[in-house]
Amino acid sequence: MNTIARTGVIAVAALVAGTLAACHHAKSPTDAQLTNLLRVQNSQPTDLRAPIDPAAVECLRAWSGDADLAKPLSAMWNDAVKQNCKKRIDGWIADGARNPDKLAFEDASAPPSVRQAIALLQQHRAVGALPATTDQPPPMMMQQKPTAPPPTLPKGPVDVSGATAGLNELDGLCKQAKDAAASGANTPIARYATMCDRRIAQMRERVNQLATNGGTTREAEMVSDNVRRMLMFGRQLATATAPAAPATPPKKN
Repeated sequence: MNTIARTGVIAVAALVAGTLAACHHAKSPTDAQLTNLLRVQNSQPTDLRAPIDPAAVECLRAWSGDADLAKPLSAMWNDAVKQNCKKRIDGWIADGARNPDKLAFEDASAPPSVRQAIALLQQHRAVGALPATTDQPPPMMMQQKPTAPPPTLPKGPVDVSGATAGLNELDGLCKQAKDAAASGANTPIARYATMCDRRIAQMRERVNQLATNGGTTREAEMVSDNVRRMLMFGRQLATATAPAAPATPPKKN
């Protein structure tokens, strides 16, 4: 091989290697970019301290490829649950209001970004728990002897990871139901299509409230039980078969 040809081969190899390195290089999102992408539903895009969606952070943990980050996740995080939660975040990534800087899923799920998202989740949760300065009572009320508050159950951080994973699986069952209904299939899962979106959204809102603001153990158990019951119902419909058509009696001669 002459010198010119060898130089050309080296140049092409360097170009290919550089291109591959660029393809696999994840961006490092800022706190503001991650907050806007992962903020809870109905929060303002301009709120730099908006609550972070705990379910989205757990999804990024599952996709990080880092064993330490994935360790806290429950056993329910199988491949199907991971795919369903990725579809949800992919929708946010395609949303120009949430992602004007065009971060890719690989950028958000890179281990450094996931650790950054976990830190933001904790920081914004702590800020939301601080009382505002206007919460102070007037001086005259502060001088009065306070009455004993009624007994309440202690509130604090609660584990809703199982409910979160269950909701992600329900998203997949809901899509299966809507596909069956759209095709006109006479299967039990098709009847699930008319109510699954609204019910899942209601339960996800409650799970996110507990994950963000904390609650009592009893509240977390009730929400997890509701998710579990609906998941069992959806699974039963998904595995059930359509009723057989009645046999046609033979014609008489």
